[in-house]
Amino acid sequence: MVYLVRRKKFRILGEVKELYYAVQRKFQVKGGKTEEDLANILASRGGRSRGDVLGILTDLPDVIEGLLAGGESVTIKGFGSFQTAISSNGFEAPEDVTPGEVRLSKIYFVPDRKLVARVGRRMKFFRYPLSKYFPKELLRPDTVERESEEVDKSAD
Repeated sequence: MVYLVRRKKFRILGEVKELYYAVQRKFQVKGGKTEEDLANILASRGGRSRGDVLGILTDLPDVIEGLLAGGESVTIKGFGSFQTAISSNGFEAPEDVTPGEVRLSKIYFVPDRKLVARVGRRMKFFRYPLSKYFPKELLRPDTVERESEEVDKSAD
């Protein structure tokens, strides 16, 4: 995964501090891999037809939606859990918090911690050259020189 470096400012005990952090170069393309892609991958692992897998993947959102709408969370072992959060406006008396005032605020996914660990072990990170988006005067001279040499090597 290619990443950029961004400066973030925050205040600690009245003092403004600036630190640099890795951020995604860009968000993954929406819908990067589709259910069709997943069906092909799962079918290639053997024991299941592409059509069977695609049928399950197509039906899965409706099944999860129905369970969530019924107030259940949905956990897929080794993958994670889908959960809901509700909210309402604030009222001065508890009797005023009626069902009509309650709303779904979000549906969220909590990945299985083992999934997070497995993905983290498989990821490789590459920094986008700082000299492409940072003013050169903010970078150390050796960084500018090293990145310039790397560009020259890749041009050969």
